Amino acid sequence: MARTEAVGFQLKTLTELLQKVYSAVDLSQIARAIRLHVRDNLPVDSRVPSQLDTIERRVIMALEDLYLASLHPDGPTDEMDPSMSERISTAESYYQSQIETAARTIDRAGLVTSDASVLRAAAPAIAEAAQDIVRRRSNEFALDIARDLESLGAAPSILFQLDGRIVWANHALTEMCEQRSLNHGKLLQVACRFAAPICAALRRRDKPKTKRELRHRASEMGVHLRAAVQRRNDNAGEALLLVEISEAKRATDLSPRELQVALLVSQHGSYKTAAEVAQVSLDSVRTYVRRIYRKFGVSNRMQLKARLIREGLLKPE
Repeated sequence: MARTEAVGFQLKTLTELLQKVYSAVDLSQIARAIRLHVRDNLPVDSRVPSQLDTIERRVIMALEDLYLASLHPDGPTDEMDPSMSERISTAESYYQSQIETAARTIDRAGLVTSDASVLRAAAPAIAEAAQDIVRRRSNEFALDIARDLESLGAAPSILFQLDGRIVWANHALTEMCEQRSLNHGKLLQVACRFAAPICAALRRRDKPKTKRELRHRASEMGVHLRAAVQRRNDNAGEALLLVEISEAKRATDLSPRELQVALLVSQHGSYKTAAEVAQVSLDSVRTYVRRIYRKFGVSNRMQLKARLIREGLLKPE
């Protein structure tokens, strides 16, 4: 009979703990539920606030690491490389060690009514619930950002999850591609390659050390990419990466007439044709070409053509 009552008490305690976990809206509430569970299983004179604070703080860290380690740059897959498997294994070990630390705190209390096995048994369910919470909150945060940027008429932008996947791209990006005759798919690939190492660093809790790491000039498409980490709170797992895309500033601007001549010479290869189309003299074309070469630092038509393509002023053939 006593055994049955003990089991019933364990199940009741486990149910109460998991109810608190499943009703949590963020990781701090899960960690707080564990803290309270530990506290309630300690004698009053053994409830050391600093010790409970440490348990709560480390549980949050462990749950965040568990989520970050689970993110695979190519999305969920059963074929993870060894380094990814090692990261997940390390995160799981750290999480289990924090649960065990909390459980042993209860064990040491020695109360007849205390049973740390409840916390140990709840560990898998707690970890699963925590990852679901972070995933849901991250998606909600992404939706909030997308709505705000669309309503504000933001510049062409792409929003990335920490696994490197695109979760949103605005209509301004599509318009930019149409207006400048850019390959939309190729531009997304360029943005993904730029975002990948930044997302990987964020998954490791690293921060970009210089502004250069958050900027990239895609010369072949004539665009400039700038990344900004979006955070709603201190939870590392809920961060997102926003990449804004703008027309790259040219190192040297040509006058409208110089640009016209540069394009004509590059496309037709003939000064005479350029003069006829631009309705200027042949000598004027030669003068313009000398200025263009000097500004761009090139010495022949092929170099000029390559430079115009890099600047996004001329489509590749």
